[in-house]
Amino acid sequence: MIKGIYTSASGMLPRMLKQEMFANNMANANTVGFKKDGVFLHQLKQVQDGLITDLDWEIPMIDDVYIDFSQGQLHETEQPLDMAIEGDGFFAIGTPDGERYTRNGEFSLTSEGALIDKNGFEVLSDAGPITISGDVITVSEDGTIGVDGSSVAKIKIVDFEKPYNFRKEGLGYFAVDGETGPASLSQNYQIHQGYTEQSNVSIIEQMVDMLISFRAYQAGQKAIHSQDETLDKAVNDLGRV
Repeated sequence: MIKGIYTSASGMLPRMLKQEMFANNMANANTVGFKKDGVFLHQLKQVQDGLITDLDWEIPMIDDVYIDFSQGQLHETEQPLDMAIEGDGFFAIGTPDGERYTRNGEFSLTSEGALIDKNGFEVLSDAGPITISGDVITVSEDGTIGVDGSSVAKIKIVDFEKPYNFRKEGLGYFAVDGETGPASLSQNYQIHQGYTEQSNVSIIEQMVDMLISFRAYQAGQKAIHSQDETLDKAVNDLGRV
C-alpha cells in the first residue's frame, strides 16, 4: 500500500516539471526566434529493454529536457535590417561572455553604424563585427550585405553537429554545452531580408498537452488520497480488532 503511494507520487513529479515547461513555452509564444522545450521520459526505453514490468509502468521519470529546434514560421516586417534564417544554422553574436548563437534576427544600427541585435551586442561576420555606412541596404540569401550596390560583409551563420547540445542562457541566446563539436559555417540555409522567424510554439498544442498532463496529475492526487484513506482504516480500525 505504501508502495502504491510512492508509485503515484513518483508519477506526479514529471507532471509538475512538464506543467512548468508548457507554461514557459506559452509565455514565449510571441518571442522572435524562441525554440520550445520538451522532455524525454526514460520509461519507454526501459520497457523495450525489459528493465521494468507492468507494475512499474506508472512511474515515468524525467530523463532529459531538450530544445526543439524545428523551424518557426517567417513573418514579414519590411524592415531592411530584420533577417530570418530558413534552414540550418544560427546568427553569431559577440557578447561579453563570448560568442553566442541565436535565431532572433531583429537587428539595428548604432549611431556609429555597427550592426547590433536587440540586446545591443554586435552581430558578427566571417571577419568580425559589421559596420554599415550608406543608404540602401540589401541582404542576399547567403547573408552577404550590400550597401549602395557594394558588398561590405557577409553575416556569419554557423551550425553544429546534430543533435545540438546547447543550453539556453536567456535573452534568446544559446551557448555550446558539453561535448558539442566546433562550430562550422552552415551550408544549408537561406537568409530572408525583411522577415523574422517566429517561435515554433503552437498555443493550441501546448494547451492540450498541459490539460492532459494536469488530468494525469489530478489522477495521481486522487490515487494518493484513496490509498491514504485505506491505510488509515487498516491502521486504526483493523488495529482495534
